[in-house]
Amino acid sequence: MDALIVAMVAACSAGALALLVTSALGLARADRGDPSDEARAVTLALYGCAVAVATLGMFVTLL
Repeated sequence: MDALIVAMVAACSAGALALLVTSALGLARADRGDPSDEARAVTLALYGCAVAVATLGMFVTLL
């Protein structure tokens, strides 16, 4: 059971990190003339932060 919890926390952490890295790369490449590129990157960052907070809550609750 403990291995399953650790694997679940690790997978969620990796997902949050992937969303945040994708967002940072999107912001770095965003064309200054098109605000939708920046909005898309910020949306990914918000999703990444939400997954990170949920993972922290899961970590504290389960471990």
